[in-house]
Amino acid sequence: MEQAIEYAAILIAYTNESAQDYDELLIEKNRYGAIWVHFAVRPKDNRRKVLFINA
Repeated sequence: MEQAIEYAAILIAYTNESAQDYDELLIEKNRYGAIWVHFAVRPKDNRRKVLFINA
């Protein structure tokens, strides 16, 4: 989980320093303990949504 949070922080810092916008950044964990970062962009109307999800 720590590594996923570090990657998410890097992605957010990058978007803040550049012209790149993002729609959503999710840190997800499934019932088996697998954790991943989901980073999505759209051509326009990005929401800059950040969520932690336990599935």
